[in-house]
Amino acid sequence: MCLALPLSLAAALSAPALAQRPGAAIDVLDYRFELEVSDQSDEIEGLATIAFRTLRPVAEVAFDLDDAPAGGMVVSSATLAGPAAEAAQAGRALRFRQQDDRLLVTLDREAPAGERRRIEIRYRGVPADGFAIGTNRHGERTFFADNWPDRAHHWLPVVDHPSDKATVAFVVTAPAQYQVVATGGFVEAVDLGDGMRRTEWRSRAPIATKVMAVGVARFVRHRQGEVNGVPVEIWVYPQDRDVGLRAFAPGPRVLGTFERRLGDYPYAKLANVQTTTRWGGLENAGNVFYDEDAVDREDGIEGLIAHEIAHQWFGDAVTESDWPHVWLSEGFATYLTACYLDWTYGRGRFMGQMDAARERVLAYAAEAPDSVIVPESVSDPRRLLSPNVYQKAAWVLHMLRGEVGDGTFWKGMRTYYERFRDRNASTADFVAVMEEASGRSLEWFFGQWLRRPGVPELEIAWRFDEATSAVELTVTQLGPTIYRLPLDVEAVLDDGRTVRGRVDVEGERTTASLPVPAQAEELRIDPDRWLLMRHTAEER
Repeated sequence: MCLALPLSLAAALSAPALAQRPGAAIDVLDYRFELEVSDQSDEIEGLATIAFRTLRPVAEVAFDLDDAPAGGMVVSSATLAGPAAEAAQAGRALRFRQQDDRLLVTLDREAPAGERRRIEIRYRGVPADGFAIGTNRHGERTFFADNWPDRAHHWLPVVDHPSDKATVAFVVTAPAQYQVVATGGFVEAVDLGDGMRRTEWRSRAPIATKVMAVGVARFVRHRQGEVNGVPVEIWVYPQDRDVGLRAFAPGPRVLGTFERRLGDYPYAKLANVQTTTRWGGLENAGNVFYDEDAVDREDGIEGLIAHEIAHQWFGDAVTESDWPHVWLSEGFATYLTACYLDWTYGRGRFMGQMDAARERVLAYAAEAPDSVIVPESVSDPRRLLSPNVYQKAAWVLHMLRGEVGDGTFWKGMRTYYERFRDRNASTADFVAVMEEASGRSLEWFFGQWLRRPGVPELEIAWRFDEATSAVELTVTQLGPTIYRLPLDVEAVLDDGRTVRGRVDVEGERTTASLPVPAQAEELRIDPDRWLLMRHTAEER
């Protein structure tokens, strides 16, 4: 998810988020959402079939569903829907109640731990959030899911937390003048008569509710081709066909680049879709939603496209286990965007991205000096959206790459993806994979960068000592947090040669000596720009 395009962050923070509920009672395995939308009103009708297994003995199950008086979903029935072993009970009505944005359904009997059940929920209402019904920039009516981070429950009965991933099908009945794009692969489209059409898409990969999506609008659907068997498509408003096809043209190249570095793409298709999302881009699994005005950017949106496609691996296929670990999504996508620009256009573009990220981090550290990348807890995931989880987390990955080496870093990234694909992962999981890949303990590294505030602030004094023919350095850490840093330095000699060395900075004050064969005229600090820090260097 990207905030690069205009969005009022205050609007994004306006609605309260659902807190994580410990001791979950069920694990949802599959959703099937049959939805009907119309041009006559903003009310939707829904039939949700939810398959789940119990994690402990339960007589009542809970789903998140908005029942706000000013706009919410009204449930009319809840019934058993199998499985086949309970065919005699199929269709049996169940007692239910709606309370505090929860739908509580009483089962026909207490289900023991590990039992699989399926229920159907019929409901209707006007979504207060999460499913945007309105008009696009051309004044045409549109319907777009906008679930991130936990807004799916405003229009779908779900377990609205990233830790509960499930397969999903969207079966949408809509006026026939519209096209429907949704999560997963295309199943069928059936004209029903009376100007209505039913369209079905299904994802066979389990995903979190935050990246389940459906869009209904008048679209031009353009197939760009396939990348290793994956269809790549563009969906844009008819009025924006030409500019949209140009804007989204980099899609296949981005997808192929990441596949070569990270592993197989995880979904049935990649569709880049022009929408009314509140975000600059939203990484819905298999179909990325972009702000409708993104196509007008004169400098193009290749970086934005790379960010959202990178999320298909990290954030979508490998999903953070809880919101404090959202850097595993946003930081990864931010860093991989810079890497894509490096692989495609060269080191200059990469360092341009990273230097800009550094400036964002330093400015934010001054604004929020006590903030960290991975907090102990968070009441609202939207409040995590800061340069910490985007730019600073990207720098953490860059410094990790410098610490363990290029080959080890990418081996670890691929292993992490393979091991946790279609699953959830925490920061500890990522640390364990990188320690395994490198054969080293890295707790010190992750501890100081993820759970401590601020950035290193170094004052470096140096002089050339003729008697020893060495550059003598003193490194003083000024900030409230003391870091362990592998600091590269480069002495420029009076004959133009250069000599490099590494200073292992630990504690408030570190001294070191760099032998050189001639007079040193200049000392370059971190010449390859591997470290996130503020520093001054003076010859004394």
